[in-house]
Amino acid sequence: MADNFVFRRGTGSKEKDKKLLEISEEFITLQNKRENALIVSFVAPVADITNVHNYFDDLHELEPVFLEIADAGAVEYTFRGISPIKDVEDGVQEMSVTLQLKREFL
Repeated sequence: MADNFVFRRGTGSKEKDKKLLEISEEFITLQNKRENALIVSFVAPVADITNVHNYFDDLHELEPVFLEIADAGAVEYTFRGISPIKDVEDGVQEMSVTLQLKREFL
């Protein structure tokens, strides 16, 4: 059984629990980049990619986003951007988003 990734907006106290995206790990790959950047790539059926794109397209740059993987606890990131959707094969598309790990300075 695949675990799920849950993305939750970090803004709008009353709306934040309504503004979440849950998607199976089978459609996701992660790539760490320098400067604490995380590239989250999605390869999934068109309906799922449309849902993912609509969710992230509604975010503003630098908006807080919490990512929880397999119920392991949420980690706060900052939304940095979204890629265009590309066709992979019939009925399957891909896209990616860039998140940056939020660092607390003491």
